[in-house]
Amino acid sequence: MNNLIKRTITGSLFVGISSALILINEWTFLAFALIASVWLTIEFIRIANNDKNKPNIGLTVANVVIIVVGSFLIIKYQLDKSLFFIILVPVFFLFIYDLYANKETPIRNIALSIFSLLYIVVPIVLSIILVIGSSLYYQSESVGFQPTILMGILILIWVYDSMAYCIGVPLGKHRLFERVSPKKSWEGTIGGAILTLIAGYFIHLIFPILTKPDWIAITIVVVVFGSFGDLIESLFKRSLDMKDSGESLPGHGGMLDRLDSFIFTLPLVFIYLIIRNIL
Repeated sequence: MNNLIKRTITGSLFVGISSALILINEWTFLAFALIASVWLTIEFIRIANNDKNKPNIGLTVANVVIIVVGSFLIIKYQLDKSLFFIILVPVFFLFIYDLYANKETPIRNIALSIFSLLYIVVPIVLSIILVIGSSLYYQSESVGFQPTILMGILILIWVYDSMAYCIGVPLGKHRLFERVSPKKSWEGTIGGAILTLIAGYFIHLIFPILTKPDWIAITIVVVVFGSFGDLIESLFKRSLDMKDSGESLPGHGGMLDRLDSFIFTLPLVFIYLIIRNIL
């Protein structure tokens, strides 16, 4: 099957399923957050796992589940915020495990597990705050479940990734960062950025919870830091001689290849929303 057709079918299914899970209700959104965080962590540990690095995937995934589900419950039911510290207690078992595991590189193993929690779980928890725990209301009036800003961010990321690919494949002549990602081009990056900025200009019509200037500002963050997120994930893979993070999404590679821009961009968008007093 032609790679573009395969990529289009996979991408459409991924976008459709992800959007449905995010938009239906709080519990389907939790399912999205949990599936994404576990899937991303498994892929990250997999690409980091080699002869020198042996992070414990079981304990790392267990910590991911505890932190994501615990954060969701604390935020949804407005529980005592000190519980956030309690759900971090299992992280210390990563250290205790390597004490007894008798592996050659305990510092690397623990560091990779902790890094995966920071790299993947922090953006997921921020997305939970954005959807069910933020003050996304301009009149100091709670609106409860509010997935629209997260959905808008994801749409902008998907538009940028898709347009950069569609323009870069036929027209790309000048490499953007050949040492890290030999296929990405300036033509694809600039073309994708322009089309995404146009989408950002009009997206307030779909999601009017934010103003047009706010959506344009978020689009700029997505374009700039989404590109960095993609390149940084490529840097990880190249350092370990891997092309893709997995094969679970035909035409795209793995889940990490699909959401690398998201997990790098969301914290920056979150900071922007705080600065603007939207959160």
